[in-house]
Amino acid sequence: MGLAAFHSAKSILEFGCGTGAFADRIMRVVSPDCRYVGLDVSPVMTRLATQRLSKWGERTIVKLSDGSARLPERDGQFDHLVSNYVFDLLSPEYAAAILVEAHRVLNERGTLCLVSSAPGMSGLSRVVTALWERVWTYKPALVGGCRPVDLQSVLASDQWSIEHHKTVVSFGITSEIVVASRR
Repeated sequence: MGLAAFHSAKSILEFGCGTGAFADRIMRVVSPDCRYVGLDVSPVMTRLATQRLSKWGERTIVKLSDGSARLPERDGQFDHLVSNYVFDLLSPEYAAAILVEAHRVLNERGTLCLVSSAPGMSGLSRVVTALWERVWTYKPALVGGCRPVDLQSVLASDQWSIEHHKTVVSFGITSEIVVASRR
C-alpha cells in the first residue's frame, strides 16, 4: 500500500471491490476526510463489501456495476483508482476500455494502482504459467477464469506514466504490481 501513497488519498475508486477486505485496509490508513467508492458486478460481493465497510459510515459507498465498460462516475472525480486481481479476468478489449475510463475518472494528478496475476519470470514460475495458460485455454473455470496478464503492456504509454513496477513470486505464481500516474 505504500507505493500507491493511499495515506494522502482524498478519493478512491476500486474497480472490482470483492468483499471489501482491501477497502477496509485502505480506510485504516487514509485521512478521515477520504471517501471510497467500490464497484463490483457481483450482487453477493457488493452486499458483503457494504456490510464490511458499514463501520466507515458515509465515507464508503459500494455500487453494483452493470458490467459495462463505462464507469458510472464523473470526470476527474478521484485521485486514486485501484484494482486487485481483476484485469486477469478481463478480455484485452474490455481491459483497454476500462483503462480509458480510469483515465477519465482520475483527476490530473490521479494514480492508477493495479495488481494482477502475471506471466512467470523464470524457472518454476514459467512452468506454472505455462500450465495455468493451458488449463485456461481448455477449461477457464478450473482457474477461476483468471489468466496471467502483463500489466505494463496493457497500459498505453501516451496516457500513463509507470511510477512503480514490481513482480512477486509465491509458490510459483507470479503477481505484478503497477502504480502509474495519469498523463
